[in-house]
Amino acid sequence: MTRFRLPLVLALAALGQVPNGHAQRAVSHPAADPMTLIANEQVTLKARLDATLAGYAYSGTWFGLASVNPVNSFAGNRAWGEGWLNLGIDAVVRLHPWMEVYAGVGVGASGTLGADSYDQRNQGAISLENAFAGLRTRNPASAWNIDVSCGQQDYGVGTGMLIWQGVGNGFERGAGGLMPRLAWENATVARVSYGGLSVEAFYLDPNELRSSDTHTRLAGGVAQYRWGEKSRVGFAALHVLESDMFYPLPRDPTGIPGGRKGLDALQGFAQIEGSNFGVNNAWLRGEFAIERNRWIDMAAYAWYGEAGYRFVTLPLVPAISYAYAHFSGDDPSTARYERFDPLYYGNGLDNWWFGASSSYAFLNSNVDYHRVTLQLLVTQQDYVKVQYLRAFADRLSSPIQFGQATRPVLTPAGVTLTNGVANHHLDDEVYVEWAHVFSPHWTTALWSSVAMPGQGIRDLPNVNSATWCAAGITLKVKY
Repeated sequence: MTRFRLPLVLALAALGQVPNGHAQRAVSHPAADPMTLIANEQVTLKARLDATLAGYAYSGTWFGLASVNPVNSFAGNRAWGEGWLNLGIDAVVRLHPWMEVYAGVGVGASGTLGADSYDQRNQGAISLENAFAGLRTRNPASAWNIDVSCGQQDYGVGTGMLIWQGVGNGFERGAGGLMPRLAWENATVARVSYGGLSVEAFYLDPNELRSSDTHTRLAGGVAQYRWGEKSRVGFAALHVLESDMFYPLPRDPTGIPGGRKGLDALQGFAQIEGSNFGVNNAWLRGEFAIERNRWIDMAAYAWYGEAGYRFVTLPLVPAISYAYAHFSGDDPSTARYERFDPLYYGNGLDNWWFGASSSYAFLNSNVDYHRVTLQLLVTQQDYVKVQYLRAFADRLSSPIQFGQATRPVLTPAGVTLTNGVANHHLDDEVYVEWAHVFSPHWTTALWSSVAMPGQGIRDLPNVNSATWCAAGITLKVKY
C-alpha cells in the first residue's frame, strides 16, 4: 500500500538483499540506464518515472461510526481503485570537480475510481509535483560539504515524527489510500556536513489541500551525527511562524482557532545498531518531542521506543520488534492545553503510521500504541510482514478522531457537548502483507488487515460498532 510508502522497500533495505535505487544507479554504466538522456563530464540529465496502481476493499469502515451521521447515508462496505503517475527530469551540471548545480521538475497525476473511505468519489488532479534547484559541493566525506536548495521538493526530519509528508493527499486530489505526494510547496534547506556530522536549517511551506488549507509556515534546524550503516542521533527544533490550524477542546466545540500559530517544538531521535552495544543483528530506537506555545498555554509531548532483533541463522531470517508510542491528550480538568500536535508526520507502517486502518482512525494525538512486527524473508524476491497493534486513548473524554466523537452528556450544569471516549481501549488490529520483487524497478504487494473496536468505541452511544476489515493490492513501477 503506497500510502504506507510500500513497506517492502524498508524490509529490503533492512535485510540488505536488494540494493536501493541510489546504489543501483551508482554501479550501473550510464548507457545501460534507459532513463539517462545525457551523461558526460559536465552534465547528467535523467528522466524519472514513478507509477502505482492500487485496489481496495473495505467492510465495517470506520468501525461503523459513520452511520451516526443522520444526514448522509454512508456505506460501510465499499471497493475502489486508485492510481498515481509522476513524470520528471533531474539534471546535474558540474561547475567544478568539487561543486555542482542540480535541479528537478516533475508533474504528478493522481486519481480515485469509485468512492473511497471518506466517501470521495472519482476525484483526481494533475499538478506540479516538484520543481527545485540547488548548489552543493562534492568533497570527500572527510572534508566539509555544503548543500543549499530551494523549491517544491521532499524533505523530512529523522524518521518522520513531525516533519515528513509536506503535502495534502486525497479528497479533491484523489488517491487518499496511496497518499503518493510528498513534496512541500516550498522547502528551503541549507546543510553543512563534515564526516558523519551534519547541521541544517529549513523553512517549510506545506502544499496543503485547497479545501483544508491551514496556511501553516514553519522554520527550524536539525543537528545530526551518523556512524556505521544505520546508527545515528539527532536533535531538531522548529517554530510555527503562521497557521490557521484549529485545535479541538474537551466540552467546547468552538475549540481554539489558529491554535498552532506560535508553536515551538523540540525533537530528539536516536537509532543504534546492535553491533554498537555487542549484540549483532539487534537494534534500538528512541524518539521524543516536546511542544510549547506560550500564546495558548500549551504543554504537550510524545515519545517512542523500539527494540528489535533479526535471527539471521534461522529459516526465513525472521526479524521481530516491539514498539511503544505515546502522544499526549488534553486533560479536561486543567486550563492548560496538552493535546499533542503531530504536524506533518508520516513515513510508513514501520514508522509513524500505526496500522492500516488505525492510522486513518486515530491521528497521533491523545493515543498510545503498542506495535509488534514480524518480517520474514521467504525467498530472495518474496517478503512477508505481520503486525499486531493495540491502541488506547491517553485521556478520557478528550478529543481523538471520528469528528472527535462528540456527544451530549448530562452534567450538573445541564446538557454539555463532550468528545472522546469513556474507556481507554480503542482497538486491536492485525495487518499482514506479502510483497514480491519482480525486478529492482517493478514490485507488488498484497495486504489485509482486521481492526476490532475496543471498549471505548463500543461504548459510544447510538453506534452499532463493527470490525473494520480491509484488503488491498498495489503494483508499483519506479525508474
